[in-house]
Amino acid sequence: MDLKNENIETTTNIENITPTENIIKHLVLSGGGVVGFSFYGLLRETNKRGLWDISNIETIYGTSVGSIISVFIALHYEWDTLDDFIIKRPWQNVYKLSIDSFLYAFHNKGILDKKIMEHTFSPLFKGKDIDINVTMKEFYEITKIEMHIMTVDINTYDLVDISYKTHPDWFVIDAVYCSCCLPILFQPIIKDNMCFCDGGFMANYPVKQCIENGAKPNEIFGMCRSSIFDSSSNINDKSTLFDYILNILYKTISKILNKNEGQQIYKEAIVNCPPLSIYDIYETASSMEKRLELIQKGSEYLDKIIS
Repeated sequence: MDLKNENIETTTNIENITPTENIIKHLVLSGGGVVGFSFYGLLRETNKRGLWDISNIETIYGTSVGSIISVFIALHYEWDTLDDFIIKRPWQNVYKLSIDSFLYAFHNKGILDKKIMEHTFSPLFKGKDIDINVTMKEFYEITKIEMHIMTVDINTYDLVDISYKTHPDWFVIDAVYCSCCLPILFQPIIKDNMCFCDGGFMANYPVKQCIENGAKPNEIFGMCRSSIFDSSSNINDKSTLFDYILNILYKTISKILNKNEGQQIYKEAIVNCPPLSIYDIYETASSMEKRLELIQKGSEYLDKIIS
């Protein structure tokens, strides 16, 4: 799949951003792979235009890449600083997909291991003088934002909502890793006699969980990835074993579980994007231009609405 020809569209129910009595206090970010860059672009532009303010945010719900972006946002960095970190960082040195990693994947039950989250967050944590092994409770005390990170215990197939209230002593990086543990791509993590995998299998877009925990629908801004299936997302002769398995997993999440379940919330943005192959993930990690393109997809669409 060539990202240059990829039709990534962003749709939203935001018709106009004007001052209102509703104050956004809760953010909900779905899983969605590299489209997380577009989520970031949308969050940045809506914040700059006054749709939401970090000082008003009480909770952030995130699944998979949504949990990664959630932690970025909760750290209260200036947008220019986050831009430099997200766009300019050589992510191919963090998310390494080598021949050796593919060979070891069969023995280790996945390509990438838990250290990936240490490398992902270490620069931002150091910039705020936060220990890389900060716990969920400590992170809440620092940021004053209640994080809810979705994962699934594959042994019982139960949804696990990780927060400072339910898992106060868990490391933030462990919680995020559990939420991102898409089979094959990430090695599963076994903790507290449970085996955790990607939260998208049960709550890829945790609006329901946000409301059930007491959030008012008119105070929620949700952001969700919704796939478009076309010929570029099909398995063909050039597809690898990993592409084949990941394609099935992506479509399972997108077709069955990637939905709001009829919950009406104040603001909701939806990013449509076909599933990505292993090659496309690596290409995006390797190319600053690809990352900037994905971020601008969110920014440009919002600019059209606001103009």
